Amino acid sequence: MAFTVTPLGEGLAAEISGVDMKRPLAAEEVAAIERAFLDHRVLRFRGQSLMVPELAAFSAHFGNLQPHVQRKFQHPEDSNVVVMRNYDDAGKFDLAAASRGALERLRDGWHSDLSYDPIPAKATLLHSQEIPSRGGNTCFTDTHVAFADLPDRTKRRIAGLKAEFSYGGNTRNKTTSLVANSLDKEGRDSTTVVQPVVCVHPMSRRPAIYVNPLITVRVLDVSEAESEEILNELFDCIDRPEYRWEHEWRFGDTLMWENRGGVMHCGRLDYPRDERRRFIRTTVRGQAIEMHAAG
Repeated sequence: MAFTVTPLGEGLAAEISGVDMKRPLAAEEVAAIERAFLDHRVLRFRGQSLMVPELAAFSAHFGNLQPHVQRKFQHPEDSNVVVMRNYDDAGKFDLAAASRGALERLRDGWHSDLSYDPIPAKATLLHSQEIPSRGGNTCFTDTHVAFADLPDRTKRRIAGLKAEFSYGGNTRNKTTSLVANSLDKEGRDSTTVVQPVVCVHPMSRRPAIYVNPLITVRVLDVSEAESEEILNELFDCIDRPEYRWEHEWRFGDTLMWENRGGVMHCGRLDYPRDERRRFIRTTVRGQAIEMHAAG
């Protein structure tokens, strides 16, 4: 089955056309999509309304699926699928639910999915089922380019450093603390890890900033003041508009994005709060994050 890959951004994101997501893919099709994923890091599939089993089956072509630690939002049909919605069981706007990966200020929300896990996700697939009349875009930033553009003195300063990443125990980011309230005890206790400040992608071998404002708490082995200075400089860098690509959702869209380094994402919490927003999501299990060996 032939399909086309159309670049969308400046080095980031591409649209895949001609793939039927509801049927099994041949090995050569999976390999071609994987190549496009490595090249563009964010892939868009349009106009295919998927049910839970269909999204799970399509996602599983790219690796083993990984249940999300937020058990409260796991779909009853399949624990590997999580529901992303902005309303509670009574149908009222739920700020904590709406803030899962979406903020009013992008600067505070950039992240890679499951960066608080010892084995973070390889890929996330997000499928739209209900969208508001405006707003709610998902934004991406190129952290390969952000790292490359850092001053040499900063690259030397952060070489070899590690940081604490925490979801359930995060006290640095108020939104993360709010969202983590719905974790069970096991989830709160199992979502703090140490990861490199700068990682290297396992396939492309390109370095990227890996610390992120949503999950990273502090840089290790430096003073608190120096940790804040380092994190703020890196977070300001990844937030620069020239590194971004932004997706405006349509019903039936599916995005697939990279989590192993090179891109971060954040949703915009800027839509009418009396309108429903609902997505289903899967994550494909990845591998341990590798530190960039500078020099």
